[in-house]
Amino acid sequence: MDESYKEEELQSDDLNSESQGDNETENESESRVLEFFADSSEEEVPNITQYLISLYRLTKIDSELEEIEEVKGDLPEKIKNLEDEVKDIEYKISLNQIKEKELTVEEEELFEECKMTEERMDKYDEQKYNVRSNKEYDDIMKAIDSCFEIVEKNETRIKEIVIQKTKLETELEELNANDEELKKELEENRKSLDVLNKQFEKEELELKEKRNEIIKILGAEDKHLYEKLNRTYKGEATSIVRNGNCSGCFNSIPPQREIEIRTASKIFTCQSCGRILIDESLIKS
Repeated sequence: MDESYKEEELQSDDLNSESQGDNETENESESRVLEFFADSSEEEVPNITQYLISLYRLTKIDSELEEIEEVKGDLPEKIKNLEDEVKDIEYKISLNQIKEKELTVEEEELFEECKMTEERMDKYDEQKYNVRSNKEYDDIMKAIDSCFEIVEKNETRIKEIVIQKTKLETELEELNANDEELKKELEENRKSLDVLNKQFEKEELELKEKRNEIIKILGAEDKHLYEKLNRTYKGEATSIVRNGNCSGCFNSIPPQREIEIRTASKIFTCQSCGRILIDESLIKS
């Protein structure tokens, strides 16, 4: 009976031991699962959080670059407009010069034709005294009349050419004067801009290098969205959600959306102005 009791006790210990082992295995498995989700959570949130912070920093950089552009004022745009005006005037000058050359060539050809026609007229005039019949005389007179018409037509055209060339010369003088004036103004503006560029050269270079570093980490879609907003808002592509409002347009954010923005699970934009929204707590951390 003692031996039977001992066997039962051993079997009970074995069962308890197996049960304890199973529990430990389950606990270890559960621990690993919890650890996996904990790690996943810790990895996911900081990634998008840092992503949003990077967008915020990018906005600050673009804001500083925009301030530099404001110091430069309208000089870059003014220079571009002047360059376009100079190109336009020089194109007109070129066209007028080509037209003037064409008229000169035509004028010379007409003069040459008139000269040759007058020489023929002189020959016809001599021949009319040696004719043998009225028909020959009439034919010579018709040829002389025809020569007169050619000369008269050419002389009329030559007068028109002279008027056109005079007009072109006047226009060319005005265009050249305007061209010189614009080039002088353009050179002065370029010098002024060069001074400002040198003043901010180092700062701009550093800001652009930082900007490029951040831009590299953005996805194609997010980069497109940001650049589009930055072209519109110039250094204010992102907006802080503060006290339930968008700091860009000051419109209120729906409470549920505000909670979602705070989780930093993905990029949200303002439903009113379209700016990328970042919760205030992210930039304070």
